[in-house]
Amino acid sequence: MVSAALNTISSVCSGLLKARANVLDLLKADDLNERFGGPVFVFVLIAVSIFLGSSWYQNDWGGLFDFHKNLSDVQREDFVAFYRAGEMALQGRAAEAYDPVLFSEPFSEKNENLLFLNPPHALLFFEPLALFSYPAAKLIGMTVFFASFFGMIYMIRPNLAAWPYLFMLLSPGAFYAFQLLQLSPLMTFLLLFAMMNSRDKPFLSGMALALVTIKPQYGLLLPVFLVAMRDWRTFVYAAIGTIGLLALSVAIYGVGLWETFLTSMQSGAHSFQFSANHGMMSTVGSSFGKWGVSPEMRLGTQLMSIAFAAVVVWFAARRLSRMRAVAVSMLAVTLAAPSFMYYDWLFYSIALMIVLKEVPRWPLTLQATAALLWISPTIHDVLSARDWLTSMIYSSLVPLIAFIVLCQVWMLLSRETRQPSELGQGDEPYVRTAS
Repeated sequence: MVSAALNTISSVCSGLLKARANVLDLLKADDLNERFGGPVFVFVLIAVSIFLGSSWYQNDWGGLFDFHKNLSDVQREDFVAFYRAGEMALQGRAAEAYDPVLFSEPFSEKNENLLFLNPPHALLFFEPLALFSYPAAKLIGMTVFFASFFGMIYMIRPNLAAWPYLFMLLSPGAFYAFQLLQLSPLMTFLLLFAMMNSRDKPFLSGMALALVTIKPQYGLLLPVFLVAMRDWRTFVYAAIGTIGLLALSVAIYGVGLWETFLTSMQSGAHSFQFSANHGMMSTVGSSFGKWGVSPEMRLGTQLMSIAFAAVVVWFAARRLSRMRAVAVSMLAVTLAAPSFMYYDWLFYSIALMIVLKEVPRWPLTLQATAALLWISPTIHDVLSARDWLTSMIYSSLVPLIAFIVLCQVWMLLSRETRQPSELGQGDEPYVRTAS
């Protein structure tokens, strides 16, 4: 009997060890340790994922799954601004959407500072939303955003089991984007798709870029990318698509709406948005603004960052393989954007995921700075809960952190070479020649 019991225990232990091995193989635990940047980067991602996961749970998912019918009941949700703009356009009051007082009339106290900042042709997409009740429109938006979120991770194909999906879903970028229901998941997906497929799928890439113009700060440097890549067909399709949307908006809403929009940029809601010192605004101009420099200096530094980023995008597209050029360009786009908030942080997350695929093991310095960049919105929130001034100082330094990471990534991707067998389908050689 003792022998039989020992055999049973031995069989159970053997089964448990086999099950453990199967689970570890399924999770690719060894790959997580060896091919996800390195132990410092992985540790920080795990820590912030646990922290944000518990925050989601304790905060009842931030109201993400609340479907209020009345706009006055909606709390801290930016999607209501897109719906409101579409509603006003449906009522024939499109121009009034650029009036902050009239625009915010039905909003709750937590949403009273929301502004409509998109160009007029965005109403071509927002107005159909107003044909539905707000809960139905929100559900449509959530479906599109979640599909875009998982779609862009699938496009990269990190091949690290479920870890990229988990870390991205519990990242600060996803936390802000989904809690506020912003357009950033869709915009990030469209930009990523266009840059990765501008050679092989020019029409679809061009149409994607035309759609991105409803958030023009994101695609500011995409013409530079396309010209440097010599993807002329995508460039032409994007131009035709954009002109078509602009012409359609004029035909439907009239040229007066564009005049109102341009006035708003000069002295209305847009100028206020640029001049305000938001803690969650992460641009070069806003950083200087937080240190008290003049509006002219803020504008000058922002223009200098655009010029610098354009040069980076050009040389990345000319010298690196497509995937690597996409990663560097997405990092550069964030520095060039005149408006870039914490809900746009998926740009950083996706860019770093591409770097992970290209170079799985990073130097310790890049692990540290990339981890700091990844969690910067969370650090700001924690500091803000304790001391507003400290959080603003940190917020002003975030673009500097992003610049350091961009430089490190450029050096890493330029130094690390790949064998021809490692090149993916549709990838270009490592060095592009001027032809």
